[in-house]
Amino acid sequence: MFEFSSDFDPNSIPSWLSESSLGSRWEILSAFAFPNITTHLSLVLTDDESIRELNRVRRGKDYATDVLSFPLSFDLTPWELPPIKKRNFGPILSLGEIVISWDTCKAQAKNIGHSEEDEFFRLFVHGFLHLIGYDHERGEEDEALMKEKEDLCLDLVLGP
Repeated sequence: MFEFSSDFDPNSIPSWLSESSLGSRWEILSAFAFPNITTHLSLVLTDDESIRELNRVRRGKDYATDVLSFPLSFDLTPWELPPIKKRNFGPILSLGEIVISWDTCKAQAKNIGHSEEDEFFRLFVHGFLHLIGYDHERGEEDEALMKEKEDLCLDLVLGP
């Protein structure tokens, strides 16, 4: 299950940011990470002002950021990618919510020199990995592991 909401007029954002297009990319990632498990993910596309407020209220950091993740199922122990064990999560595994700032996404894409779509999915995968327990802020080893998993997941989501 995949839910997408946006603070923007649908006509003002690219067509690949539609719920159906994003949902099909989510299905690829979800099937890889959680084979034969029904997952639920919420994705919100917002602006810098709104993500700054979320960052301030939820994390005590008063600045805009590119992506925030609010996990429901995993915290300190990351889920293995690709999975090496089967685990029963019940009928639906609710992962949580990813919030992406469209303003920051576009600016970062321009600064880095790649497409807005590539940057968006980099942020999406980054947020997903936080939802399943990966955290680059825990130290160099965790940062390297998260980068490795990001590359793996991006290859799946962006395709050849």
